[in-house]
Amino acid sequence: MIGAFELYYPVVMSIVWIIGTLFFQIWNHFTIQRKRTYDPSVDVVVACYNEEDTIKEAVDSLEQQTYPNFRIVMVDDKSTDNTLQSMQALQKQYHNVHLIALDHNQGKAHALNVALVQSTADYILCIDADATFAPDAIAYLVDTIISDPKIAAVTGRPVIKNVKNMITALQYLEYITNIDFIKRAQSFFTNHLYTVSGVLALFSRRALNEINGWSTEALTEDIDATWRLYGRGYYATYQPKAVCYIYAPGTLHGFLRQRVRWARGGMEVLSKHFHGIPQMTWSNRLLSLDMIASYAWVFLVTFSAFGLIDEYLFQRNLMLNIDILITYYLITLAFYVASRFINFHSKIVKFPPKILLCLPIFFYAYWLNNIVVTFAAFYHVFDRKKFAAWGNSDRGNGV
Repeated sequence: MIGAFELYYPVVMSIVWIIGTLFFQIWNHFTIQRKRTYDPSVDVVVACYNEEDTIKEAVDSLEQQTYPNFRIVMVDDKSTDNTLQSMQALQKQYHNVHLIALDHNQGKAHALNVALVQSTADYILCIDADATFAPDAIAYLVDTIISDPKIAAVTGRPVIKNVKNMITALQYLEYITNIDFIKRAQSFFTNHLYTVSGVLALFSRRALNEINGWSTEALTEDIDATWRLYGRGYYATYQPKAVCYIYAPGTLHGFLRQRVRWARGGMEVLSKHFHGIPQMTWSNRLLSLDMIASYAWVFLVTFSAFGLIDEYLFQRNLMLNIDILITYYLITLAFYVASRFINFHSKIVKFPPKILLCLPIFFYAYWLNNIVVTFAAFYHVFDRKKFAAWGNSDRGNGV
């Protein structure tokens, strides 16, 4: 028998995310944006391993930025393809491109740390080499981070650009609803995020130096850095107007591999900071308790599902609550309507027919994914590596 917590936890959390998003939107609308009186320096760090097919497109889009005071620092982590040669060509093409070629492959975090040590900029912007960026992305991030000295990191909004099949369409819907809404709600309610997104995240260089940069042992260096910054009393926030375009995994295997990695990173952070929950700020406690509640839901709903299977096999009895199924679908529609509302004037977020076809199954796909990746992550959570190595990216039908 499925209990009330297992049935209604996704509904309650979805309502919290939608309400938080709407209040975030209202707050942003009525907040007077201060004009920049100066343009702090920014180093845009692109750590790469085997990115010869994507690095030029990323750098070309960066060169179209409206923000005036930045340079691009490309770090080649001993690629085995022609990434270094592509970087050298870009260095000749653009005057603000700096190249660092490493002698040994030691992972993304190490590559970022090398760039951090050599940087004298006020801020460090970390991006992925397979993303492209809206022309005003850096300007929006800088405007946000300089608005409060306690903000040590601000992350932008990824939008999927390769909607080719059902898997990428479901991810597109996830990014414009759940992922976007969760970050907006967390920013509004707590002024903290579960994590900044490694694909587009601006950090205070001074704050990064206080935590000694990125951990080379953390599987997800962005999640780990976010929580270590919280330990120093800093905030992290979300700026949805800073947009980047990314490739989503186009196969189920690639998707699950990505999400299991994310889930493992979250578990690493929770296990590392679990003992300190009583001493955390209330914002960090809320984020920690939210993670704990989500893990509890995964195990309880799985246990209940086995109970339902047993009841059906041995008693030929399967009780389906039609009301809750309708509620799940209405929640999905509420996400969709709210997303259309907040993106009404946006030229970035589209709602193609493939997205509409995903609506009936999206709620179940999203929460089933949470169950699968959580169990897979628990299976691997105690693996230990000398450093977090690069993995092969599934970019769908892109590159």
